[in-house]
Amino acid sequence: MTDLWYYAEGGQQRGPLSLAELIPLLARNSDPRNVLLWRHGFEDWKPVVEVSKVAQQLIRPPPLWLNALAAPSLPPVIREPSVGIEDAAELKNVQPPLKGIGGWLAFVAFGQVVGILRLIVSVGQYVQSVSDDVWKRFPTAVWGDLVMYIALIILCIYTASLLFSHSRRFPKFFIAELVCAIVLPIIDLFWIAGIFSISLNRPMSEFMKLEPQVVDQIFSGVVGAAIWISYVLRSRRVANTFTR
Repeated sequence: MTDLWYYAEGGQQRGPLSLAELIPLLARNSDPRNVLLWRHGFEDWKPVVEVSKVAQQLIRPPPLWLNALAAPSLPPVIREPSVGIEDAAELKNVQPPLKGIGGWLAFVAFGQVVGILRLIVSVGQYVQSVSDDVWKRFPTAVWGDLVMYIALIILCIYTASLLFSHSRRFPKFFIAELVCAIVLPIIDLFWIAGIFSISLNRPMSEFMKLEPQVVDQIFSGVVGAAIWISYVLRSRRVANTFTR
């Protein structure tokens, strides 16, 4: 990101450009020394003369032999107007595009990591809470629970890897993760109720009871998903960050 450059031309921001792309474009100006530049790490826009990395490649005196051979009758070359230092005030409000894991996206990254740790701890607590009798009588129900939540952990870890690698697939997988977190407790309820109903030969409705804690979990999941899905779909930072 630090190798991407922006320059101001005609009162408008141009870029991002690599240094190799920037130099030929600046060379087209009749007076490139005062063209304003910006890149990541600059506090404000700077003229070319103050950016040594660019000035060294762009502003070089012509060799003496070239001056001696230059034809005095050559017509003047019309160049595109450059933006001088006096116009810098008008560009104060021109901001580089939002990009990278910052702002609200930092909260997403934090929640992603914490969520994975919480899921791992929850699975460990679940395994410890299952009695030997339940393991023996309903192994299918227990293993089904574990498979579902381990699959969710794997999805969360993969989504986190997409987040920190700035992959364009992150928004889709993040939305899928949020939906799975809402739907999984309901699927788990049907799974347990179905196994118990078959094993005990009793109506499935007897086991279709949602605990208040599960209801709160689903409700908070729906509210959180509505907020973060809206953010991911509408945020300019998200659109600029996940492009690989």
